Amino acid sequence: MRRRHFLTLWSLLFAWRATAKSSATSSLTPPQAEGPFYPVEPIPSRSNMIINARGLIGKPMTLHGQVRNRQGQSLHGVKVEIWQCDGAGIYDHPQQANHASFDSNFAGFGSVKTDSKGQYAFQTLVPVPYNNRPPHIHVKLWQKDRELLTTQLYLKGQTGNEWWGGEEREQLQIDIVQGGEYSQASFDFVVNA
Repeated sequence: MRRRHFLTLWSLLFAWRATAKSSATSSLTPPQAEGPFYPVEPIPSRSNMIINARGLIGKPMTLHGQVRNRQGQSLHGVKVEIWQCDGAGIYDHPQQANHASFDSNFAGFGSVKTDSKGQYAFQTLVPVPYNNRPPHIHVKLWQKDRELLTTQLYLKGQTGNEWWGGEEREQLQIDIVQGGEYSQASFDFVVNA
């Protein structure tokens, strides 16, 4: 009798974990506004947005993660675009005030395609506030010509209090881990694909 109870408890625990895992992977990454500074020129394929680390305004960071579908399968060949302001809070965009002062040591935007495991990685900056906005990185995901997601990533605990931001910002936080020359942050995207 004890063995049967033991096996029943273990099977329930296993089933609970499997259910919890499958429901976690099915949760879609929430969308966010594109914002006014989406690059006006085609975003080039480049993972390293740090042009010159010596003169750079701001702190370098590696942003990496994975792109999956709702079933938890990794997605190969998804184009991940990011764009953000430089370390002084200026975007590389003609409509940005003080555009001429954009840090020439930072590229401002880039894109990569996910590998066979759905992984992506960028060398970029730890985001900083811009005007009254909290620190953030803009992201857009594409599968061929189909836009899968436009969103923003926020620093943990610094999501701002803008009324239009929504509660989804709690699901869009990255945690910066200090260490070495580049800090590290990771974020996994779940999309309908």
